[in-house]
Amino acid sequence: MKKYCNVMKSYKSILVFSLIPILLVGLFSGCSTFREKKLRGDGFTLMYKSKSAAGYELSDIRLRPVQVSEGEIRQQLRSLVYEKLSLFGKKKPVFTRDQINRIGRLIAKALNKSPSNKIIYYELETSGGATEGNVFASKNVLNWRFSSIQGSQFNSRSFAGGGGSNWRMVPGSGQQYHATRKLLGMEAKENWIESSLSTNSARRLDEEQEYREPARSRNYRKPRRASAEPAPKRRPTRSQPSAQDAELEKKLHFLKGLYEKDLVDEEEYNRKRKELLDSYL
Repeated sequence: MKKYCNVMKSYKSILVFSLIPILLVGLFSGCSTFREKKLRGDGFTLMYKSKSAAGYELSDIRLRPVQVSEGEIRQQLRSLVYEKLSLFGKKKPVFTRDQINRIGRLIAKALNKSPSNKIIYYELETSGGATEGNVFASKNVLNWRFSSIQGSQFNSRSFAGGGGSNWRMVPGSGQQYHATRKLLGMEAKENWIESSLSTNSARRLDEEQEYREPARSRNYRKPRRASAEPAPKRRPTRSQPSAQDAELEKKLHFLKGLYEKDLVDEEEYNRKRKELLDSYL
C-alpha cells in the first residue's frame, strides 16, 4: 500500500510539471493571437488602442469620454494644417475635402463610443503615402497626434541626430502644440495639436444662428408679401427695395465666405443660396 501511494505521488508530480509548459504555451499563444478590433475599407484603417500602447507621452494624460457631432469633426479635420520645413515650403491642409468626406463620420462615431482607457489609431492611404496618427479627448480638447503625413514620417529633433523632421503642424485658431515637461523646461510637440472643443462648438452654434436668422425674418414678412393688396402700398416706401438688395447681398457674401473657408460643403451652400434668392424673388 505504501509503495502504491509513493507511485501515485510521483505520478502527480510528473503530471503537474508536464502541464506547466503546456499552460504557458497556451497563454502566450493566446496573447499573440489577440488583435485589437479593426475597421478597414476604402484605403482607411481605424482601430482602438490602449493608452499604454501609445507610449510614455500619454502616461500622465487623463482620457475622458466625449460626445461630438460629425459636423464638428469635419470642421476639426479641415482646420488641421501642416508645413514642410524647406526653403519653399508652404502650408497645406492635412486632409483634402474628399478625404474628410470619407473619414469624418467614422472618426466621430469612434470617438463617441471610445472606452475611457482607449485612444483611436487611424491610417489613411493617400497618393503620396500613408497619413497616420492618433486622436483622443482630454479635458476640453481633442488631441491630434500625427506620426506621418502623406508617407513622410515625423522625427523629433531631440532624437534625430540634429536632422529632425521635414514637416511640422501649424496651430490655428483655438489650437496649440501639446507640451511635455523636460529637464530644461517644457518642450512643444510639433506633430501634436490640441484643438479646443468648446471654441469650435461655440463658433459652429453662431454660424447656425446666422443661417436661421434669415429664415425667421422671412416668416415674419410673409403675410405682407402674400397680401392681395396692389402696388400702391409699396410706393410710400420706395427705399425698401434698395434696403432689401443690400440685405440680400450681405447674406450672400456671408454665405460665400463660409463656403470658401470650407465651413459648409457645396451642397449646403447651393441650397442656402437658392433659399435666399427664392425669398427675394
